[in-house]
Amino acid sequence: MPKVITYGGNTKIGAYMFPNRKKPCICVNKGNQIAIYGTFNSIESADNFMKELAEFLGAKVGEQE
Repeated sequence: MPKVITYGGNTKIGAYMFPNRKKPCICVNKGNQIAIYGTFNSIESADNFMKELAEFLGAKVGEQE
């Protein structure tokens, strides 16, 4: 974690863990702002969602930061 899909180098959509939250969150990161749009019940469900989303979008696996 986190698993992210990057678009245009500046926008990232992903499942992130935050220290003050118990569950992973689905977020959009633009520049230096992160907007949380929802939470997952578990890390496994976040991983499955990101995998399915990447497959749906035809995303390719890139380098890890």
